Amino acid sequence: MEKRNSSYNQILKSTSIFGGSQILIILIGVIRNKMIAVLLGPVGVGIIGIYNSVIEMIRSAGGLGMDTTGVKEIAEAESSRDEEVLYKTVTRFNKWFKVMALCGALACLIFSYPISIWAFEDSRFTLYIACLSVCVFLAILTMGRSSILQGMRRIPEMAKSAFLGSFFGLLISVPVYLLFGLDGILPAFVFSSLFLFLCVEFYYRKLHLKKSDISNKEAFQSGLNTLKLGLFIVVAGFIGTASMFLVRTFVSRSIDIDAAGLFQSAWVITNVYLSLILRSMGSDFFPRLSAIAGEGEKVKKLVNEQSYIILVVASPIIVGMLLFAGFALSVLYSSEFGHADAVLRWQVLGTFFKVLCWPVAFIMLAKNKGAAFLATEIIFYLVYLLSGYLLFPKYGLEATGLGYLIAYIVYLPVVFLVGKTISGFTWDSNIIKMAVINMLFIGIAFYIAQYYAGEYGLLLGTGILVISLIYAYIKLKKVFSIAELRDWFGKK
Repeated sequence: MEKRNSSYNQILKSTSIFGGSQILIILIGVIRNKMIAVLLGPVGVGIIGIYNSVIEMIRSAGGLGMDTTGVKEIAEAESSRDEEVLYKTVTRFNKWFKVMALCGALACLIFSYPISIWAFEDSRFTLYIACLSVCVFLAILTMGRSSILQGMRRIPEMAKSAFLGSFFGLLISVPVYLLFGLDGILPAFVFSSLFLFLCVEFYYRKLHLKKSDISNKEAFQSGLNTLKLGLFIVVAGFIGTASMFLVRTFVSRSIDIDAAGLFQSAWVITNVYLSLILRSMGSDFFPRLSAIAGEGEKVKKLVNEQSYIILVVASPIIVGMLLFAGFALSVLYSSEFGHADAVLRWQVLGTFFKVLCWPVAFIMLAKNKGAAFLATEIIFYLVYLLSGYLLFPKYGLEATGLGYLIAYIVYLPVVFLVGKTISGFTWDSNIIKMAVINMLFIGIAFYIAQYYAGEYGLLLGTGILVISLIYAYIKLKKVFSIAELRDWFGKK
């Protein structure tokens, strides 16, 4: 029982440290998005969403999956307790990230014209997209430094750098938007990217890692082995980013840029704010899982423990978000974004299936099953795009949310079967029971949000939310005593 609690404690520790910083980052994001919504409106939000898609798409392709494979290899080097091996591994990855940053920036310059035509049906955005090459360059360098911090399990440093980067980005971007309006979007992007890189660089340099005497040729040859898994990851990432780019541009063309802004607002809440839980847990979960990837029973135990905590933490949040989707959009953006509430509810519903998939999907990466990982990602995005496209004539913008839900319903059994095949993984009966009970809470909350309004709906919704919280509290007490939690947080 003591070893079991120790594992749960590790999950709680990494989640609370990184999650705490992410909560602060979310608060910063709320302020930033609120200011953007008020100052720039749906048009500005739509443009920013497309710019983000461009940067993320090129960053994903240019990174060659090194951010994930780098974490894995650096974690292995760190655990070897051999400083020379660690220095050599870090130096090799630094060389690769510098080259990839240059290539990514160059790609952004070369493809700026076709991207402008595709996204906006207008060439006047070509220069703006070309200037995003600076952001791409800095984003890939930042990704490299962050992967080193994560691989060495320097979670506090990761948390601090991410928070400070977001904070300084807010300080500079809001005045720029205030002074220049839509013309300030590009400068705000560049300055925000710069501050984020400088903050990560500061904490990286505090590690005082020695530069190993490794030639460019040796670094290149060693990196080719790493690319085997990385290429599958980058293709999967590119497909994901490109798919979202297609959705945003399709919505923009089929309806208008305002609709793209509404979609973006729902997407950010679902995949940035709600995914906070997954990002927080993933900061330490992947290195831990990679270290035991060859031991089936340990893999099963760790993934089930991770799933347990995810269900405890995420389910009440999902219930609350379903009930107060419209309010969340108004607070996080403005009243103009209230029409996105239906999209948001469908996506939040899909998020429940996402949190069930997430720990299991990591098994494929930990066991170097890149082809299987890519295949599952392709299935998800094909279902998402196809269902959204087919439902669009009837449901309009709401089809993007429905497609998201359908895709994760299909994705869940696929990922489970792959995980079972490659590692013998199965969910414990306790996890299945928790999932079913929480699914019941979430289904009731969704029904209330869809069909009840006013004071009666608020009363019913509050009741189911309280019940969900009580259930989560009971399940948490089974793995942590209240005294343990109080003592642990007291030390923090």
